[in-house]
Amino acid sequence: MTIKIEHELLYNYTDAVHLEPHYLYLQPKRSSLLTLKSYQLDVNPQPDIVAKNLDATDNTQQILFFSKPTKQLHIKATSVVETTEFNPLSFVYHPFQNSQLPITYSEQLQQTLSHYLVKRDVTTLIDQTARQIAGSVNWNTTSFLTELNKFINAFDYEVREDGQPNSPEMTLLSRKGSCRDYSVLFMAMCRVMGIAARFVSGYHYGDPEQAQYLHAWVEVYLPGGGWRGFDPTQNCLVSGKHVPLGASAISAAVTPVYGTYRGSAKGSFVTKVKLMEL
Repeated sequence: MTIKIEHELLYNYTDAVHLEPHYLYLQPKRSSLLTLKSYQLDVNPQPDIVAKNLDATDNTQQILFFSKPTKQLHIKATSVVETTEFNPLSFVYHPFQNSQLPITYSEQLQQTLSHYLVKRDVTTLIDQTARQIAGSVNWNTTSFLTELNKFINAFDYEVREDGQPNSPEMTLLSRKGSCRDYSVLFMAMCRVMGIAARFVSGYHYGDPEQAQYLHAWVEVYLPGGGWRGFDPTQNCLVSGKHVPLGASAISAAVTPVYGTYRGSAKGSFVTKVKLMEL
């Protein structure tokens, strides 16, 4: 599947401000299942410098440096990607004992995946709920992940285009949230079960007639299967219709656009995402 993505962000300020460096994660992440055919970044006002590098977790990061004051910042990223559709459950757990929870990684994998196993914001309620879900499916690893998807998907979904995710417990108690909130809760419950999990920011190609937004989901590391994606917002497994921009153990580390400004002006923000199959 070939998909064209247009992602625009417009920041308006009530008075001229000085923009500090802005960090961008807007270039789709290449992999064996995703080919980046083209990528173009347009910024107004034009930055003095655009630095492009790979961050600590191998995501493409662009840093914009500005020197002149401005009352507006317009960013547009246009990408064309080719994705490969696949069966996300077409693998065998190895060692096979990991088909049952809790997951037990080898010593080498434990060291490699340590950042993705940190039980951040895991409360007693999160722990107990995760174990209840695991118990309901006889502690089967794949069934736990698909049931967790289904459990969170039943919450009331809300669109919140900026800001950091709510805490896992807040989302669990309120039974509502954005895709970022759902993903952070999903990660916390996976880590309770010893499953390495990371936050993914990107896009999902769904119904082209519906409003489209930036998206978030989770990847978990399954012995024998590697990183596999689960999307509680869509209640599906990642299988070729998701386009990742960045992945990290910490959601804040792959915010698509992050930056601050100096000045007393107030700012407003508008964003637009459009995906189309070519």
